[in-house]
Amino acid sequence: MRTVQGGVSREAGTVLLYDYGGVSMKRFFVPLVFVSILSMLCGTGCAGFSQQPVFTDIEGKDAEQIKLVKAAITGDNILQVYFSGQAELLSAEIFMPETGVTQLCTAEAMDISDDFSNSAAAAGHTAEYSAFALTPSAPIGIGEAFVLRGTVSDTAHSVLDFALPFEGVNTNPAKLRITEIRPLYSSKPKSEFIEFVVMESGNLSGITITNVGDKQNPHYRFPAAEVTKGEVVVYHWRSVEEGIRDELTRKIVSGGTQACPAARDFWGPYTSIPKRNANVILIKTRPGSDIQDAILYCTEKEFTKRGAASSWNDEALTQAAKAASASGVWHGGAALKNAVITAVTPSKSLVRNATAHVNKAGTWTLRDSKEITMGKAY
Repeated sequence: MRTVQGGVSREAGTVLLYDYGGVSMKRFFVPLVFVSILSMLCGTGCAGFSQQPVFTDIEGKDAEQIKLVKAAITGDNILQVYFSGQAELLSAEIFMPETGVTQLCTAEAMDISDDFSNSAAAAGHTAEYSAFALTPSAPIGIGEAFVLRGTVSDTAHSVLDFALPFEGVNTNPAKLRITEIRPLYSSKPKSEFIEFVVMESGNLSGITITNVGDKQNPHYRFPAAEVTKGEVVVYHWRSVEEGIRDELTRKIVSGGTQACPAARDFWGPYTSIPKRNANVILIKTRPGSDIQDAILYCTEKEFTKRGAASSWNDEALTQAAKAASASGVWHGGAALKNAVITAVTPSKSLVRNATAHVNKAGTWTLRDSKEITMGKAY
């Protein structure tokens, strides 16, 4: 009997992990249809695999013993796949949805470390799992979307077909510094924005802006785009005009009245975002990695309303503030009183002192609408 499997991803450290929890289902369509569906999913999902869909059991309880339990991609684009049971890899290939190109992978059995665990029940039972390292036969570009397709069997001769979406690892991430932010706005076509200066040249692929106060859509992951030191990058949280485009290269020019002629513009997919009077914004090379930069802020009105014992009043914000402080990118402390506390309004922005050597509340000033310098040289 054959089964087919896919899954949801998460990231940990420098290795991207995809934990499947042993979900499987019967094959019910031909491979080309399956790949087409994955290609459509990758149209947006490959910009951030943390939201990939999981394929669940559609045939009741008639699942096979062999299951895909975890997958990972290393910094050099070697793919690691883990299975329950004693598996034999029959085939593995990479499919590029954008070009239709297929390339074979060379496979090598992997030893499983004693501390391997896809669940609490798996701890100490590594003999019950199999793992393979798959090396693509040709280089994969930074941020390039692809699908790993393969087939394995076990000693009982059951067969599992799997297809997993990935993207090429960013081996040369850029480093960004927050220089200006307008965290509140309501009128179209203007939008909330965050401005950066590129501190180290590299690629933006996978660099993540986390708006911790947004409980529904907190993360934005930049697409693949090469940037150079000194360039200005502006991320607009909302897309509210026709003609806007991510400026993936210098030759691409975005339309829209809020596009910045002297900067590289990128646009969020949202038409609205929740208003947060107290918030933490984190910039990471990738989800789960080190923090590149951060800002903590609170409106004066909100801070006064909370009184002398004011706190973040939100566990996610509390932990994010502590992480920013512990990483050294935010100085002065993680308490709400250590955030930028000022009269933030929808018509004003917070601007960072370009000559300050540390990032803390005192290095940020408030500018009104006539002084906003979105997209201009830092």
